[in-house]
Amino acid sequence: MYKYSTPKPIEIGLAGPKGYELRLKAVQFVEKVLVRGPEAGRPREQTYGALAEIVVRKELGLPEIDPITHPKGFDFPLKSGVKVDVKCRGGIRPFQELYAGSDGMPREAKHNLFARQVYDRELDTDIYLMTHLETPKNGELPGTPRQKKWKLYICGWVSKERVKREGVYLPPGSLSERGISWFPYRSHEIEFYNKNLNGFPDPKDLLKLEPKDIEADIKKKGGLNLTSVDVMRMAIDLAGRGVISGDIVKFLKGEINLKGVIKPMLHPNQYFYLMRWLKSIGKIGEEEMKRLEEIFTEENFTGL
Repeated sequence: MYKYSTPKPIEIGLAGPKGYELRLKAVQFVEKVLVRGPEAGRPREQTYGALAEIVVRKELGLPEIDPITHPKGFDFPLKSGVKVDVKCRGGIRPFQELYAGSDGMPREAKHNLFARQVYDRELDTDIYLMTHLETPKNGELPGTPRQKKWKLYICGWVSKERVKREGVYLPPGSLSERGISWFPYRSHEIEFYNKNLNGFPDPKDLLKLEPKDIEADIKKKGGLNLTSVDVMRMAIDLAGRGVISGDIVKFLKGEINLKGVIKPMLHPNQYFYLMRWLKSIGKIGEEEMKRLEEIFTEENFTGL
């Protein structure tokens, strides 16, 4: 039986000749089974997923990945019958449980799943095993035998049904924050935060999963699948629109224990422009301008 553990990424190095061999196997596998269509990731994403599955199978002592016998709706079953689907996204940075924006406020790490896969009944996995692949700059597999910056982070698991119930669906064009910038999603995505996964100290602990553990997770009530920063952005916006009271904003601020000033999505210079315009027509005075200066800092052009 599985025993809950706080999610803590397990780092597995994929450099050197042995790592290159695994990376090459991932490329060869995807060349044989490349999936096309609206539910499929791009070839690079599929190769990342194949590599993650290959590594996890190796860690668990399971048979090697086989393009002929590979299931369609999941990646592999455990002896208990639990079906596992390994999910992987990659990037040049290591997996970070917390990262900072330009305001220095912490942002909690999240994972993304394709919504069409989550809601497809034919893709009948029981759990998602979430991973992250750290890559060299170009990110193309298999890379070269001499490249050192290849690492897989095994983050934790969550039942498919809890992702459907608690994950946040975002349609194409929705914004996602990444460090000091934002980018729009190109696909239908579901965000699920790392802090709400089920962790384990050793990959082999995954072998302890039983159907009753999945049933318990389906009923589990996790935390917010939002960054603390976005919780406050939305609370302030909702209060301004008259949907919630200032007391709720104070409650949320205490609940997430967030201190400091959150960077707005628009640049502070735009706030200063609006406030000066309001002041010029007599709608606000110097007191309101001083309150703004206590929150935001205006930036002046200093040359290229």
